Amino acid sequence: MTRKILVLTGKRGGYGAMKPMLRLLRDSPDFELQLVATDQHVNPRFGYTLQEIEKEFNVAATVDIEQLDASSKNRSKALGSCLTRMTDVFVDLAPDLCILYGDRGEVLVSAVAALHLNLPIAHIQGGDVSGSLDDSMRHALTKLAHLHFPATEESAKRIRRMGEEAWRIQVVGDNHIDLIVAGEYTPGPEVIAALGLNPQQPIVVVLQHPETTRPAAAYCQAVETLEAVRQSGLQAVVIHPCSDAGHDGTIAAIEQLATPPQFQVHINLDAPIFWGLLSVSSVMVGNSSAGLIETPTFGLPSVNIGRRQIGRLHSENVLHVDHDRIAIAAAIDQALSASFVNTAQSCRKIFGDGMAGEKIVEALRRVSINDTLIQKTITY
Repeated sequence: MTRKILVLTGKRGGYGAMKPMLRLLRDSPDFELQLVATDQHVNPRFGYTLQEIEKEFNVAATVDIEQLDASSKNRSKALGSCLTRMTDVFVDLAPDLCILYGDRGEVLVSAVAALHLNLPIAHIQGGDVSGSLDDSMRHALTKLAHLHFPATEESAKRIRRMGEEAWRIQVVGDNHIDLIVAGEYTPGPEVIAALGLNPQQPIVVVLQHPETTRPAAAYCQAVETLEAVRQSGLQAVVIHPCSDAGHDGTIAAIEQLATPPQFQVHINLDAPIFWGLLSVSSVMVGNSSAGLIETPTFGLPSVNIGRRQIGRLHSENVLHVDHDRIAIAAAIDQALSASFVNTAQSCRKIFGDGMAGEKIVEALRRVSINDTLIQKTITY
């Protein structure tokens, strides 16, 4: 019997990471893929990336959560709307199981809706640690989910320590790595040509999100980062932040400081272009998880700033600094040094073998969807 698998996606990064898994689900006679797009995908302020999804997949439903501004209050109200509308989607599509990725608010409230409908949840990327509200949401998702697909054994160990039964947990690697290992991204020279970059000079990629525990500081934090890059004189590609509270402050700093000809700014870059850009860049700067998870596969130095990713597993290619332009500038200089470039190029590839999607789909093919799956037992 064909299983209906609903997959939720709310932003470009998670969608790009899941694409190999989505293809396998779509193409297998064992499954019916129900892809649901929400949050940033259907918001023009973040590039309306639904169009990117529709190039390759049929979208079963879209959920506009109507986030009107960057305040914590409005984000919270928007997530309330998301819970209500995702309940309707779950009832209308009647999936056998839903896949939820990551640690964001739209994912958490969707899990709450699924739980009350006795809909089994498979959670990807649980057990990770980072220094923001994401930690609380990620660990809450772990307790709501029925199957766990963490990226590393370290994350799996945390899930077990939270009282989850071992048979529910399978380490698969990080989904972001699948397409990168497969080489399924725009060739670097094509990206350089398309963006009008100088291949003879170092390229800095800047991607910084608000720290969700300190959204009011987002503007000042972004100023420190952009001033450090500006003072370096290096050509820089700046990408807008995600929809977390405080993103308006980050965008205001970008509009003020990331000016041509040194800087070029993009609301969004499709995943293949983004990875192609990383493949030819000299350093990534900011606080995106991409700076820790995706850069090692390219051997790319990364400067991780502030607390948003604090505690997250990382390889030897990552330097950590506070929100201070002098410290950030020094870290950029260090990242570009010959010795550190060598360190980055030989760093450990700790986030898997590029087969996460296949492992997840095979697990979903084998699992029995019954009361044993739904009725969880805590192990302590």
